[in-house]
Amino acid sequence: MSAATGDARPGRLARLLPAVDWLARYQRAWLRADVLAALTVWALVVPQAIAYAQIARLPPQAGLFTAFAGLLAYALLGTSRQLVVSPTSSTAAISAALVGTVAAGDAARVGPLSATLAILVGVALLTLGVLHMGFVSRFIAAAVQAGFMFGLGLTIIVGQVPKLLGVPEGQGNFFTQLGHLLTHLGDANAWTVAIGLTSLAALLVLRRVAPGVPAALLVVVAGTALVGLLGLAGHGVDVIGSVDRAVPAVTLPSVAWSELVALLPGALAIAVIGYAESATVAESLADEHRYTVRPDRELVAVGAANVLSGLVQGFITGGGASQTAAADRAGARTQLVSLIVSGLTVLTAVALLPLFRDLPQAVLGAIVISAVLAFLNVPALRRIARLRRDSFVLALLTLLGVLVLGVLAGLLLAVAMSILLLLSGLSRPGSSVLGRLPGSLAWVALDRDPRAQPLPGLLVLRLDAPLLSVNAKVLRDLVRARLGEADPPARIVLLDLTLSPDLDIGGVDVLVAIRGDLRERGVPLWLAGVRGATARMLARGGLVDDVGREHVYRTVEDSLPDVRATLAP
Repeated sequence: MSAATGDARPGRLARLLPAVDWLARYQRAWLRADVLAALTVWALVVPQAIAYAQIARLPPQAGLFTAFAGLLAYALLGTSRQLVVSPTSSTAAISAALVGTVAAGDAARVGPLSATLAILVGVALLTLGVLHMGFVSRFIAAAVQAGFMFGLGLTIIVGQVPKLLGVPEGQGNFFTQLGHLLTHLGDANAWTVAIGLTSLAALLVLRRVAPGVPAALLVVVAGTALVGLLGLAGHGVDVIGSVDRAVPAVTLPSVAWSELVALLPGALAIAVIGYAESATVAESLADEHRYTVRPDRELVAVGAANVLSGLVQGFITGGGASQTAAADRAGARTQLVSLIVSGLTVLTAVALLPLFRDLPQAVLGAIVISAVLAFLNVPALRRIARLRRDSFVLALLTLLGVLVLGVLAGLLLAVAMSILLLLSGLSRPGSSVLGRLPGSLAWVALDRDPRAQPLPGLLVLRLDAPLLSVNAKVLRDLVRARLGEADPPARIVLLDLTLSPDLDIGGVDVLVAIRGDLRERGVPLWLAGVRGATARMLARGGLVDDVGREHVYRTVEDSLPDVRATLAP
């Protein structure tokens, strides 16, 4: 079965190293498309890697090393055919925020701390992957993520505009930096403004009218040539300066134990947010091209990419939306694209890096701004506001949190709000009284389908969420309330546990309590929808024997013969 049309079940080695699978099935007809896509992605990744290294407060080679590591590791271990894992503006900004706090102004510590942070993020992701927790990306609510990315985009832009204008860079949160920028507009350098705004305009226009053109590479070449030919560095145009050739080498960064501890909470938050962004890009492309990505393997792949990035003195990496979109538009068929770009990136670091000496900072700022404009997703916020007002408020709170508190605090706030939102939803689930649809085997909520009919004397209840400690008492209160309202009085209470694939101790305890309440009223408790882990927990808790094994059913329908026999006059 071809990679373009479907997925054969991979062998054991291929499950551990997905590259084995697609390399074994690689077709010569794909090579041309993959090579052309690789050249397109290289032309985009190299300028962005250098620009994003600037955001992370690191030298240009750190960006190239990060790209090399991310591309190589993901190509070997990832399950998406198009995802490009390389430096991104969001990971660079988050890295700078967290590392800047720990470095406390010591520029010499930024490199080792950035590398350590990448390794910590990678280890966190690897651990989640080994524990089969690929679902972790769903913890970040869509509204919270939209607000976080919008706030992050504004923060990055206000930090890059000074490069575009040639004015001193401000410090602090978004509003502090904005105030500093507005009060220093008079210090703008005319040549820098011309280069920066022209570059930004060229990037935006080319993206719209010629999306296949490597716009970032073109503005880098044009800006560098212009500065070199006219000697604009002597006229106040800031350039990246002399850059030595560099070869990525594996080195364990040296950090103090206290620094490691200080980085850890942020690393855990970044792992969740960063993976959510990568997973969203990978899954959207998999849906479009009709294949499947494996979330647990994605965690391992992105985790390994970050560990390798840290070991070669890079910073956090992740699935880049713009780079991945470029690869997909260029016709990428497999991860051979990433392998080729990884090699070209090393070649750039080894042989071409000195050529970037006259690259204007204004061009790098333009590249960053053009990339993060996609973060300012107004239509997404409008859609959230239209669907749920409370979710829109959460998005705005997260956005303001990033702007006021800063990127790091905003990141932690986003994770905390997503978890609280999840727990809030689980702790206040809906519930249903079920009835049988005539002429069928289906039992549905009485208040949702007027055709459903209850069976007199039988009260069938379902919690519309998994039964957990956080909502267990809701079920107990539901049973008490519905039992008192039942007309005619209920002679049997049947709880449908179909939505509970497993039970925690709190869930078992509340079922035991419900059984005790009903016994005092002389009403038996029966259970349906019981299978797998739920059945084992009920047995361990003694509830199966208490209820009676004969009254624990796989479905509500299975209970009907016993119900009719019990309720018969």
